[in-house]
Amino acid sequence: MKRLLSLILTGLMLLSAACTASAPPSIDLPDEPVPDIETDPSDAPAIELPEIEVSDPAEQGGSEPDVTPEPYEATSDASFAFALAAKLLSGKQNRNLSPISVYLAMAMVTEGANGETQAELLKLLGCETVEDLRGVCGALLKALSIDEEESTLDVHNSLWMAQSIDGQPVTFREAFLGALADTYGSEANTVEFGKLSAAKQIADWITEQTRGKIKVTPDAMNFSPDTLAVLINTIYLKDAWSDPFDVMNTEPDIFTGIGENGEATEIKADFMRRFDQNVTVTQGDGWLRYRVYLRAVGWVSFVLPDEGLDLDRLLGSPEAIEKLLHAGIPKTCNVSLRIPKFSFQDKMELAEVLASLGLEHCFGAEADFSAMSDVPAAISDVLQESYIGVDENGVEAAAYTMITMKATGFFNPVELETVEFHLTRPFFYAIESYDGTLLFVGTVTTPNAAESIHK
Repeated sequence: MKRLLSLILTGLMLLSAACTASAPPSIDLPDEPVPDIETDPSDAPAIELPEIEVSDPAEQGGSEPDVTPEPYEATSDASFAFALAAKLLSGKQNRNLSPISVYLAMAMVTEGANGETQAELLKLLGCETVEDLRGVCGALLKALSIDEEESTLDVHNSLWMAQSIDGQPVTFREAFLGALADTYGSEANTVEFGKLSAAKQIADWITEQTRGKIKVTPDAMNFSPDTLAVLINTIYLKDAWSDPFDVMNTEPDIFTGIGENGEATEIKADFMRRFDQNVTVTQGDGWLRYRVYLRAVGWVSFVLPDEGLDLDRLLGSPEAIEKLLHAGIPKTCNVSLRIPKFSFQDKMELAEVLASLGLEHCFGAEADFSAMSDVPAAISDVLQESYIGVDENGVEAAAYTMITMKATGFFNPVELETVEFHLTRPFFYAIESYDGTLLFVGTVTTPNAAESIHK
């Protein structure tokens, strides 16, 4: 059980499952040297650790938990995470991404796709068939569930369906609804998009599932009346450090960051401090990695670029992200640890990024989501909003990924009686909002009058 839990944070960033992806396997064992990718162990640079300063014995922390290391093998969701992170993380600004949330949301959309649209979604998600994808996601959702006193990992999925479009009822496929319920545990709700009640219902659901860390207002959920469906994944994580930081050791120091103009700037921050003995650091080409363990979820990997090397030089490709997390040469040593406390929210539009990763048929009129509904539809928006907070007690993080489907066509026309409605005589008019509010009302008796004759 402990071994399984130790892998899950890799799943927060890059969780493992059952589908094998094309990325080559690499090894990261803390007790034996493992060569960095494209690095010969005999030519590996000597490890230069930060200078160890211990001013107070109380600053000393414990060693790593007794976690048995296992070989790392990139799986479908991990490969997707590497590719998505490489597109979104520039190293020049605060960013927080939940790849697994995007993966699960896109997997639910795949259940509603057919033909080439389904094929390119499966390729992006690293699976050959929908059945394979269900196996991956079922295993992930089972692993992504921890409910303990100080440790929580909670994932929820939901589907929000239009009651009607253009005044005509919408039918969703029973097979699609069944797959979302059986594999993803998804709620299914029917709403009237374009009305405030629908916006409020969805906003409240997201806020509740993210434990209030992401407070969504109805204004942010203002869907147009031609919205067919909205699919949402949420993930919430809260876990304590395996060895908590002593608040009394937290001290202010200078963090050399990047300002709004892109230039280096000095920022005063509160740094958590600890001295860890007999632990493992991992040296890569231009960076050093250290893991700080959590009670139940797994660990947080911190990667520090070498002095004088900008972080953006270490990013830029899926292979580079994989190296930072799973490659390098480990060494047992003592570590003087200083981590700034931080928290922030992030928001990202992902449709263009996903299109650049190979989704050509999902966003236009050629999209085939006929396994979802009898209404032609395409993906119009993919949005993720997230929160991350790190302090002496542990880590709290939350995210939601929302995929909006809009109708691209309407129902086949039915032969009906033709009625002449010619406004060739005085008539009445009213202007109403989507929620039924009467905004304007009046009559027209002289259409070309320049102004009212009433004084």
